[in-house]
Amino acid sequence: MGRAGTRDATILDCSSVEDAITSLGRLFGMSRDDLWEAIGHCEIDRQHRSVAPEDQVVQHLGCADVRDLPRPTAIRWFHATRAPVGSTFEEGILPTVAAVPKLWESVGAVAAQWTSPAEWIAYQCSFERADRPFSQQFHRKRNIQGWEGPFAFLVKDAALHKYDDHKDFTSICETLEDICADYEQVSGHPLREAYEAATRPCLVIFTRPGEWHGAVRAALNYVHREVVGLDQDFESNANFNGEGVPVPQSWIDCVEWL
Repeated sequence: MGRAGTRDATILDCSSVEDAITSLGRLFGMSRDDLWEAIGHCEIDRQHRSVAPEDQVVQHLGCADVRDLPRPTAIRWFHATRAPVGSTFEEGILPTVAAVPKLWESVGAVAAQWTSPAEWIAYQCSFERADRPFSQQFHRKRNIQGWEGPFAFLVKDAALHKYDDHKDFTSICETLEDICADYEQVSGHPLREAYEAATRPCLVIFTRPGEWHGAVRAALNYVHREVVGLDQDFESNANFNGEGVPVPQSWIDCVEWL
């Protein structure tokens, strides 16, 4: 399975705290209530010199090491983005290099109120060659390993920017953030504001077969922090990185418009 709304004993699903504790219970072979109680009774020594608080939760559940944690056969992920209303992502979720031509087309349609087609082509060429701060910032990212994604969040609330530690990618993606800032510097026109008005934030929800390093540990700590009333942080989320390989359309469960 893997369609939105389905439940499978081997799928790790952090759509909500309730979904997380239920799917973790299935992974651990425990009832939802028993696992909730066990996590709530974790005594954490935040001053411990050698064992991180997050790993203490793992150990309290009888796993000496994260490698001993049960492994899901699939994980549900949340790709936060912004797109023209009605986008179906029929090509899947593309890495940056493959997505850039489509992004230029999308933002160019918005810029058409100020810039002719010929001027837009000339601007694209200048973006590639110019020594301007935002165009250079975009090009420098190409030197970062794994820079082009595609990326996704394990925890839906993190994807929705409900925690300050996580960037809000439903506002605008980093590529368009650089393009819009550069265009505004060159032309003076508010391209980002216009693009945001012409598009809508969304989550592309997909279920990827296989486990992911750190995902079960992060899910446990997501639940633990909720149970004991602590704020969520980076350790209670994991991030998917396709490292240049698209997320196929067959994995996509749905597009949730916000």
